Amino acid sequence: MGVGYSVSALHRITYLDTSALRPRPWVRGRNPAIDAMGGAPLGAAISNAPASFRSPNPQDIRAWRGRVARKYREELGEELTWDEGSRFEASDDVATHDDVMLHYLAAVLDQHGPTEVRRLMEIGEPPSEIIEAVFAEAERRGFGGQFPHLLLGANAWLPYKSPLMIEEPDWEGHRNRFGSTLHLLDEVTAVRSTIAEAEPSVLHCSPSESSGSALVAAWQASNTVVRLARIAVARHLPLWATG
Repeated sequence: MGVGYSVSALHRITYLDTSALRPRPWVRGRNPAIDAMGGAPLGAAISNAPASFRSPNPQDIRAWRGRVARKYREELGEELTWDEGSRFEASDDVATHDDVMLHYLAAVLDQHGPTEVRRLMEIGEPPSEIIEAVFAEAERRGFGGQFPHLLLGANAWLPYKSPLMIEEPDWEGHRNRFGSTLHLLDEVTAVRSTIAEAEPSVLHCSPSESSGSALVAAWQASNTVVRLARIAVARHLPLWATG
């Protein structure tokens, strides 16, 4: 399992299409994993049919972008544009653990400064309850923190220059936060600079060396995110994440 990052027009996002799933009775012996749980959860949709996927309609994306652009024109100070018809796509996956460590280190840096980041070299990876507490504090600090485009739950970043984060229903009506590709790039670059200063050896680490080191894991994730964010900025396209 991992987190996928992609640079592309937003209509190239794919979703699992659950509309074709139909509940069927659970029969012991057909699925060992479900048997081990004691049966399917109440109301779960189980199907032997192959998974199917869907993507947003480009017209829906353009209409949504127009509404957002009109609403935030003054705050953005620019037109919200990109080529929604573009066929370009660049993507890569990041290990879920490494992605969590990147966000965790950003939150630690924001809340405690580089000294605490350097201390992670000595104590290793923190327990889950500490990670959860740090993320809760990041959410409490909100837009006043140093790294809102990285930490405040955006999973799509759009090509605009304003530091504003947009909190709006998306093209399917689900409330989301949207950040700026440019500011995401700046924030990840700042975190990378702190990691490299704290532990210069990360510059030469391979992906297989991330186990057991929060700094190395975060560095490995940042390699992918910063590379794709640079492409997104250069091509004036959205960057989005799934996982």
